[in-house]
Amino acid sequence: MKDTSFRSEASRLGARWLAMAVLLLACVAQAARPYRGGAVATAYPQASAAALQMLEKGGNATDAAVAAAFVAAVVGPYHSGIGGGGFALVHDGKSGETKVLDFREVAPKAATRDMYLKDGKVVPGLSTDGALAVAVPGAVAGYLQLLKEHGKLSPSVVLAPAIAAARKGFWVTPRYHSLGGNRLECLRRDAEASRVFLLKNAEGVMDLPPLGHLLRQPDLARTLEGLAKSGPRAFYSGRVAKAIADTVQAGGGVLTVEDLAAYKTRPRQPLEGSYRGHRVLTMPPPSAGGVAVLQVLGALEKLRPQGLAFREPEALHLYVEALRRAYVDRAKYLGDPDFSDVPTARLVSSGHIADLAGSIDPKKATASASLLPPVPGAQGSTLTDKPAVLAPEPERKNTTHISVVDKDGNTVALTTTVNYTFGACVVAKGTGVLLNDEMDDFSAQPGVPNAYGLVTGEPNAIQPGKVPQSSMSPTLVFSKEDPKRVMLAVGSPGGSTIPTTVIQVISHVVDSGMDISRAVNEGRVHHQYLPDEVWVDRWGLEPATMSALEAKGHKVRQMVQWGDAEAVFVDPKTGLRYSASDPRNEGVALGQD
Repeated sequence: MKDTSFRSEASRLGARWLAMAVLLLACVAQAARPYRGGAVATAYPQASAAALQMLEKGGNATDAAVAAAFVAAVVGPYHSGIGGGGFALVHDGKSGETKVLDFREVAPKAATRDMYLKDGKVVPGLSTDGALAVAVPGAVAGYLQLLKEHGKLSPSVVLAPAIAAARKGFWVTPRYHSLGGNRLECLRRDAEASRVFLLKNAEGVMDLPPLGHLLRQPDLARTLEGLAKSGPRAFYSGRVAKAIADTVQAGGGVLTVEDLAAYKTRPRQPLEGSYRGHRVLTMPPPSAGGVAVLQVLGALEKLRPQGLAFREPEALHLYVEALRRAYVDRAKYLGDPDFSDVPTARLVSSGHIADLAGSIDPKKATASASLLPPVPGAQGSTLTDKPAVLAPEPERKNTTHISVVDKDGNTVALTTTVNYTFGACVVAKGTGVLLNDEMDDFSAQPGVPNAYGLVTGEPNAIQPGKVPQSSMSPTLVFSKEDPKRVMLAVGSPGGSTIPTTVIQVISHVVDSGMDISRAVNEGRVHHQYLPDEVWVDRWGLEPATMSALEAKGHKVRQMVQWGDAEAVFVDPKTGLRYSASDPRNEGVALGQD
């Protein structure tokens, strides 16, 4: 647009913005209805519509999930993108098999253990802002591999909605404004990111576009067209790869074209557990989230075999204490299993979970500092220090999740991210590719918190080719009657709060019998070992309940709301499908009649 005045542009696009708002409200109102065919939940109306379109074209759950992921990369750059990576669980409704794909980013070959240290101390922002924060992206390889191995439709059909969204544009929403405001200065520091995601205001300063502004990404459209035509090689070699490497190196980063050419996805075995008779499959390491999901659910079942009373203070106390111990295990043991001896089987074993549960005092909180000694070699910091980034703002923790079930029972739970809001705030010149800041998920220095306040240890230290530890926890819960039939697919963004969001949705459904819409809507409670605080979202608990927790020695801190649970539910009795998108955000749940 030639006229960049906020006032004139907002006036011109006001009708479009109002129409979109009405569409959002209408879609949300339909979230709880039952469907006889497929069902989908994503964080964006356009992504959910693309997924439904694939199902209507005869595609399966994988086609739908991949179409949604590519659209999300266009319309939700603050959450995900083809410059990021992720995890997926893919369940075959006919065979009953569940496959797992790890397409997380990896550290470049030139990455070093101490690359974010100066004088022995972590340099704030170096692993989150700018080119040095960029790890080798895996999203394109992952999405297209999922499509090739499990999909039915061609890449040209599946990528068509994303290409159209990039060319035609998407309306800037309140969510874009909220999250973009958190990273405005970071975006301004990169000329290409500013050109793509910002707009000159009346004073000539690069600023957030006004609400309702139509944001087009023609460079990204061309990149996506190349993927539809030529597959992953259009990203990992040639023009796009060179542009990514040149941009990163010009900004002081270390990623090279050789790193991109060498990237490979990693098939994994799903991590298996159970909860009150329901089989549970989740993401194994390098996900630390899946381990936490199984540990906490297992501990709660042992401590309360009769079930959990909703929001009962005694049960909440046990839940918080189980979390505290799960996050201690995370700090001690978890990392990339291809580089470290991660004792995954022991960590999720019945005996270890019983030990965790047995160590909980039902009458009082355990001090986190008593559970783990200082980490050797962490200069100036220990695992019991107060994190440098204390309780980071939940809105800065960004990722996105997609849940899909089709008419044949095929199910996908896919979580994908660029890590921090707008990733590293770096766009590869001429490609439209927003790059991740996934290097922050490594331990820049064992015992020192990352951007999410998370403390990790030696198994998560930086090494070339290594996958950073992740909280992402795509999870499937199966019917009691048929352990090969998916009942629930769920996941969420939220950095360190991802596992606790997933755990609570599962408990709400299994323990409390909630419908899926209410289960994703309920207020949330979180603890992650350090900081030694119970985080409660704005409407999470009543004052009397918080006081009861404080009486047991818990430090309770109210936070702004967090997470964005996206879930699909198949009623084991009727076979009807329900989908639910978290009302905290702008997502939409859809389905087939």
